[in-house]
Amino acid sequence: MKICITRSEKYAYSETFIRNIISGLSKYADIDTIHTGRLPERKEDNTLIYSRFLWVMHKFSKIFIGRNNFFSTYGLKKHLQKNNIDCVFSNYGMSASHMVPVCKKLNIPLIAIFHGHDATDIKILKNYKKKYQRLFDYATYIVVVSNEMKKRLMSIGAPEEKIQLIPYGIDTTQFKPVSEVITDRKFLAVGRFTSKKGPLYTIRAFSKVVKEYPDATLTMVGKKSGLYEKCSELVSSLNISKSVTFTGILDQKQISDLMQSSTAYVQHSIIAPNGDMEGTPLSILEAAASGLPIVSTLHGGIKEAVIHGETGYLVEEKDENKMADYLILLCKDPEKAKTMGLNGRDHALDNYNRVKQIKKLYTLVEKAVQNN
Repeated sequence: MKICITRSEKYAYSETFIRNIISGLSKYADIDTIHTGRLPERKEDNTLIYSRFLWVMHKFSKIFIGRNNFFSTYGLKKHLQKNNIDCVFSNYGMSASHMVPVCKKLNIPLIAIFHGHDATDIKILKNYKKKYQRLFDYATYIVVVSNEMKKRLMSIGAPEEKIQLIPYGIDTTQFKPVSEVITDRKFLAVGRFTSKKGPLYTIRAFSKVVKEYPDATLTMVGKKSGLYEKCSELVSSLNISKSVTFTGILDQKQISDLMQSSTAYVQHSIIAPNGDMEGTPLSILEAAASGLPIVSTLHGGIKEAVIHGETGYLVEEKDENKMADYLILLCKDPEKAKTMGLNGRDHALDNYNRVKQIKKLYTLVEKAVQNN
């Protein structure tokens, strides 16, 4: 079995979930990865998929025709044929929709996996309305990472019988709990400083905790871009600079270590002004596997990843006061926080184990190829 996996970038630090899919599926099949752009242009070694002449003609034609022009589809078709590809597995709906003409010409099954903004961003849904319909018609399977995403794709025409709910999996051996109860009041947030992550709401909620527990701390991990400057300014204006640490980008080992020494994980996800939503945040799953209680919002796949009152607490979007109340509650009762965190670990083991989730994806590929 040979699978071609497409992604828009070779390496995006926040797309750990895609790297996990690639490494996971490589245990079952021969993997060919292509990247750069919604219609991929490069191989894993960064060389062009097609000749320099075809690439120049593709770029020129793209200005007048669009991504899917004769030169790009011809080059991709030759690449898939040369590599004897049995199935194409495309990350993000946009990229998958651009792969439809190529796969259709070769009669190769196509599996599309949606991750978040590709299923919710208002502008994307408008611009890709027709392309998505063609994708829904041709794709063998459409993978979603939350029930909320499933509902949204069905509302724009995706057939229910093609949709497969397979949330991300985490490495439950790398992310695991410590045995002792954490009595320090340390809160952790991991993610990009974007609107849908709601970092400003997280900071304002935490500031109310500091008023009652001056020794409480919040560590925020993520690239210092997007809303970072606003977050930094807010921390200063609230006079909690000594309580909040911005680490920048950390690797998985460093994040795992932080999770093992934290009291709880906090993330105030919201629907962004452009409609962008979370799928199922990988960092929340990693925190749960690490035995941390989660304090988050009733948003996207978080509603399934966190069981309110058992593995953490969920509040309505933008209700920073209620979020603060739950953070304070965990500060008051470290034993309860530990119990909830261990419940979350069990929930992660049962529903978000990487080995099980990757196997589900590979089973889809097998079915797609067999039924083609």
